[in-house]
Amino acid sequence: MCHGRAAAPPPPPLPPSSWGKLLQRIADLTGSCPAQFPPDRLEHKAEPSLDTDSDYGSLESDRDSVTDDPFEEFLCADVMQLVEQSLSEAKRGALRCFKLLIPEELSGQVAEELLRLAASEPCGLRGAVLHLSVEDGNVCKDVDRIVVDGSLSPTFELALVLRLEAGIWSKIQDLLTSGPSFTPGYSQTLRLSPRFRIIKRKLYSSNEVLVEEC
Repeated sequence: MCHGRAAAPPPPPLPPSSWGKLLQRIADLTGSCPAQFPPDRLEHKAEPSLDTDSDYGSLESDRDSVTDDPFEEFLCADVMQLVEQSLSEAKRGALRCFKLLIPEELSGQVAEELLRLAASEPCGLRGAVLHLSVEDGNVCKDVDRIVVDGSLSPTFELALVLRLEAGIWSKIQDLLTSGPSFTPGYSQTLRLSPRFRIIKRKLYSSNEVLVEEC
């Protein structure tokens, strides 16, 4: 089981990025004025560099959404891109691997849960702080902390715990960790499981914690 780490001071607001384009896309779809939405806050990081094969792909979801709010859908897509970028950066950090494979179904499932858990919040997904980690056996590796909108006081926290594939896949990796190109302490390829855990804690209700196993 993963245990939460000690509370850290909140990070500074994320720098402006492509929020304006996102709002314009919403305006094009709904006919509304982009000015009714908040200013630029959510960061778009560089294009991710995760490795894929025929069964494994991007974390950007293309499944039907659980909400009819186009703003929440586009915001969730941006959050998923940040998650993907954080995982890519973690390959040489917390995960210590050269390739990370992600199942296609994982993207839609995670996005659906984020939208569903944010639906009852007063600010929706904008009020979230997302703690991303990867579980490897009994060890939980911290990957990133994402503040969706630094201009707001967060209303809830989400701990997204992804899992590395175990069993036969781990044995296969033993065969790939030899040869002159192998770096000690690194795995050649890691593969995420389609299963994950997400924990929600409302910051204005300290007694309310929701744990979802997917």
